[in-house]
Amino acid sequence: MMSCTVTPVFEQFATSYDAATPIQSQVAEHLAQLIVRYHTGVTDMCVVDVGCGTGKLTQAVMSKFLQNAALASAQLYGVDTAASMLAIWQQRVAHLLSMPLLSMPLSSAPVSSLPKSPMMLHSQALCANMADMALANQSADLVMSSFALHWTSPSVIAELGRIVKTKGQLHLAIPVAGSFHQVRQRFPKLPVFDFLPSHAWLAAIETLRQQRQGTLMYQAEQSFAFSYDNLKSLLKNLKQMGGAVSGKDSIDTATFRRYLQDQSPIGLDYQLLMIGLQL
Repeated sequence: MMSCTVTPVFEQFATSYDAATPIQSQVAEHLAQLIVRYHTGVTDMCVVDVGCGTGKLTQAVMSKFLQNAALASAQLYGVDTAASMLAIWQQRVAHLLSMPLLSMPLSSAPVSSLPKSPMMLHSQALCANMADMALANQSADLVMSSFALHWTSPSVIAELGRIVKTKGQLHLAIPVAGSFHQVRQRFPKLPVFDFLPSHAWLAAIETLRQQRQGTLMYQAEQSFAFSYDNLKSLLKNLKQMGGAVSGKDSIDTATFRRYLQDQSPIGLDYQLLMIGLQL
């Protein structure tokens, strides 16, 4: 059993995280499509999922590589501060090799009769802070992160770039300012997370690009949203994903109760900065 000191909320809600995070699943799938689209053809890869959580992004990316028979081998690293999240990440990785190849036309044959992938897959869970990873300089072909970097600061970009090989790639999906727009608009006194503006991240990424003489493969902002029955349902969901955190002063009880009486549907919306960089 691995041990590390983490923010307790993530340890506590690891088992409920997957069901409570449909938007994170959508973003992981979208980023995975971009990663596979820009794949350079390297067949033996070292892949690092930074802030991997339960492995949504790892599964989305590696399942696509498996289905396309794009890799001969992969060394996977999952980096996270929550041991309970990493345990689920390890289970997901173990399940990947049992996946059948799906690049061929499907027939009426049972899945169990389809050939399994011959890809060699090794994995290691690293219980570590994403700003100080115990990985060697320029050791990874692919460094990726989805819905994690907002918990730290743009200075983390230098650490991620440090472990990317020359001609390796960095793919990121970062929640930025503009997220939680509906909640902020309808419930202005409700304490919510303060996301950094995209330009703060872009400045750090541009510094890395210049230092490594890299190439920006893509850059876009995209909105993702999910509707809940009411505010109470949305807040329950945030708690189950381990995201009910705020550095602001608490809301007064009377206002909070008034907000909870609003039974109309409310959307949870995120603004995501999507970045792909080849170094």
